[in-house]
Amino acid sequence: MVITRATRHDKDDIRELLATRDWDKDTDLDEGTAFIAREGRVIGCVRLVEVEPQTVVVDSVLVLEERRGNGIGTQLMRAAMNSRGGKLFLCCHVERIPFYERLGYNLLPGGFHDAPESVQEYWRKVDDYPTEEGHEHFFMTMR
Repeated sequence: MVITRATRHDKDDIRELLATRDWDKDTDLDEGTAFIAREGRVIGCVRLVEVEPQTVVVDSVLVLEERRGNGIGTQLMRAAMNSRGGKLFLCCHVERIPFYERLGYNLLPGGFHDAPESVQEYWRKVDDYPTEEGHEHFFMTMR
């Protein structure tokens, strides 16, 4: 397996991965910087979107379901996080909180409202907030 920064030539492969979760229609792959894990095909990705200087949103974090639990997500996240300075923000579901905490993220005490306005605007744009009833997102940060 190889972890690398994605190029424009990887976009179709990333879309194919995102389609496994129906995320392909909602993700603008021209925005931000993507990192991928590849074994022939793309088996994992993470995207970093700088919404203002030194303020980065971590988005599109996904590893193929059959490859989860093998450290691919951790390796991808570390490669992405080590590539950028600044404060990182992300939105996740409750079952992913322990994964991100192991990487050094903490829940924002006031949730969505404790994030900078530029981050809030991004989360609104990608429909991470507000969430529909019965669907809850948690907001985290590090650095």
